[in-house]
Amino acid sequence: MQLVTPLEMMKLENAADQAGVTYDQMMENAGQGLAEHLIRIAVEMGVKEILMLCGNGNNAGDCFTASRLLASQFQVTVCLTAGVPKTRTAYAKYKMMKGIAVLEDQEAIREAVRKHKLIVDGVFGIGFRGELSPFLQSIFAEIEADPDTKCIAVDIPSGGNGLSGDVANGTPHCDVTITFGAAKAGLFLAPLSEYCGAIMLVDIGIPEPAFAELTYPVYRISNTDIHDMLPPRPTQAHKGMFGRLLCVSGSRNMPGAAILASKAALRCGVGLFCLASDIDVCRMLIAQAPEATMLPLPTDYDGKLTQQAVPAILDYAKQATCVLIGCGLGQSEALRQVVTSLLPQLECPIILDADGLNAIAPSIDILRKTKSTVVLTPHPGEMARLLHCSVEEVQKDRMTAAKRLATRFPNTIIVLKGAGTIVATAEHAHINTTGNSGMSKGGSGDILAGMIASLTAQKISPEYAAIASVYLHGLAGDCAAAENSRRAMLPSDMISQLPMLFAEYE
Repeated sequence: MQLVTPLEMMKLENAADQAGVTYDQMMENAGQGLAEHLIRIAVEMGVKEILMLCGNGNNAGDCFTASRLLASQFQVTVCLTAGVPKTRTAYAKYKMMKGIAVLEDQEAIREAVRKHKLIVDGVFGIGFRGELSPFLQSIFAEIEADPDTKCIAVDIPSGGNGLSGDVANGTPHCDVTITFGAAKAGLFLAPLSEYCGAIMLVDIGIPEPAFAELTYPVYRISNTDIHDMLPPRPTQAHKGMFGRLLCVSGSRNMPGAAILASKAALRCGVGLFCLASDIDVCRMLIAQAPEATMLPLPTDYDGKLTQQAVPAILDYAKQATCVLIGCGLGQSEALRQVVTSLLPQLECPIILDADGLNAIAPSIDILRKTKSTVVLTPHPGEMARLLHCSVEEVQKDRMTAAKRLATRFPNTIIVLKGAGTIVATAEHAHINTTGNSGMSKGGSGDILAGMIASLTAQKISPEYAAIASVYLHGLAGDCAAAENSRRAMLPSDMISQLPMLFAEYE
């Protein structure tokens, strides 16, 4: 599914208008689609009364159109929370309503909210900026206080930002969001994604060629995408056909990161796997995963790699089809030199995670010297260090942050982790919707890095490997949470879910 920003939505509507689908017709189509969904919901609930909360923009026009179409079957009440509509098209739809009760008094609106069980939030659309008024916050709070009331958002929950996924105080948690023309990217980004409920898309007549004019397409990752990205394994195969992964990870104080990444990589099907690390870390992995091989490397008194490890890594990497660098390496000046020495010399794709990212943050332009694609997998804190900005700036507009780094270094793929993980290249981006808060524990990122590296080593394109891994990683988290609860699940539980998930795809 292709996603759009609010500005891109405006451009699509303008293109449709130029192609002969007028703004009036698009609003009529939106209202028709809204009415159809509301009929279904009302029948399921067994209610005959519908309350429309309307602002004074075009979202209100969609509600007025739907109200006109619903009036013959339901008792519809329209609440004008900000007076009569100010846009020409919405005002025309308002004047077309006949025999429908209209409320403007705040106390009357508040009383109507208390009485209705099916309420439509059409106050603000995707152009909202700022804060919700105390009155709106209070009536949305009334809706949320009644567990029997369903709230249906028109295009976007009021107070939500269609670009960044940010929300204003008092934004209502909706049961369904009915969005028009194209799904808005912000609907799938946290925290707004938690306010949308089920998302339904209504076609309003925008011509398909208009989407091709968007300069930076964004897509939602779907199960169908993953089927297409995972090639079948030939019946007559051998281990050499499925790649050779070198994992430069771990240190004496953080062996678990290397072990989690390694076990996840093995479960994702790589043919040959080697852990390059401190000897004690290597032995710990072999005890748990005898399928792995090891490359013990020189370390300092803390068990962290030293510059003397570089020749051995480069020598082994000549055979590798992917190199993963970073999980649990730790931080030191020597390690920074190790990572920056390796990046320009490695010939195969590189997955750079955790302390590998920290190592290049002071000298990020080293990415211009790499010979192959580099997949960067930062969490928001690491992303802030890479962009030399605050975590708040990253989280305020995650898509722009990911795009900014990807376009600065066109040979990179950015995997910005978090709720609504983003996989961005210089040309386009994908947003993931699997996963849950139970994954917010140390080790989850190491598992993701191992998965991406394993699929890349199998000669799946690094972009596809990142997209498939992000989706499956979240899905494994959802399965682990279903079995163990979000609170009690461990990242290692996610690895045990991978065989079942891959079995479904095979």
